[in-house]
Amino acid sequence: KPAGALCNLRCDYCYYLEKRLLYRERQKTMMPGDVLETYIRDYIALHAEGTQVEFVWHGGEPLLQPLSFFMNVLRLQKKYAGGRQIINALQTNGTLITPELAHFFHEHNFLIGLSIDGPQGLHDRYRRSRSGRGSWQQVMKGIGLLNRYGVEWNAMAVVNDFNGDYPLDFYRFFRDELSCRYLQFTPVVERIIKRGDGLQLASGRDGGGEMTDFSVTPEQWGDFLCAVFDEWVRNDVGKMFVQIFDST
Repeated sequence: KPAGALCNLRCDYCYYLEKRLLYRERQKTMMPGDVLETYIRDYIALHAEGTQVEFVWHGGEPLLQPLSFFMNVLRLQKKYAGGRQIINALQTNGTLITPELAHFFHEHNFLIGLSIDGPQGLHDRYRRSRSGRGSWQQVMKGIGLLNRYGVEWNAMAVVNDFNGDYPLDFYRFFRDELSCRYLQFTPVVERIIKRGDGLQLASGRDGGGEMTDFSVTPEQWGDFLCAVFDEWVRNDVGKMFVQIFDST
């Protein structure tokens, strides 16, 4: 998490934004250079020589770090690789991708996981900027840059109480409009609870609490998966790779 809990968006359902409350005495959580080097050195050292080492950069929003940060990542990985193969993946909301970043990702074989919640009306319901504006247009611009520079990417889509009612519109958008071949669904299931640390979202250890309005219901999630599966299994096996179906 090179930028900690920092993000340029304010998605209503984000479980991570409130983690900023854990850093009341230190609002800036950008990873400093000495921590980065220690992390890369020690993480690589955990792997036997000749093996593959995968780094996954996520957040918050990791692209709040400048391009120079990721150039330093590559320098340090090369310094400590010791004959190991290094792979980099990065998860992003897609709004901060520039031509320079897209070129860098292509040149150094980064795999990008990009968050988008379907067509504009579904995506912009919850994925908004600090000012409350929808982020879909910026995300689509980022996808365009990844495609232009030949960057390998897959879509990470959150299923919530709203877009969960439109499974085929949702799925066909990724297939027909984005020509996306790799798709991952994440259902939103969150509970609100009173906690001593000031956070509201319940952890896996917390009992009780009320479900959030944006959470997908069990029946809704089941209907969503069944509708998408019927479409996929009849038309797209071997063409579209849907993580939950492949894993099952």
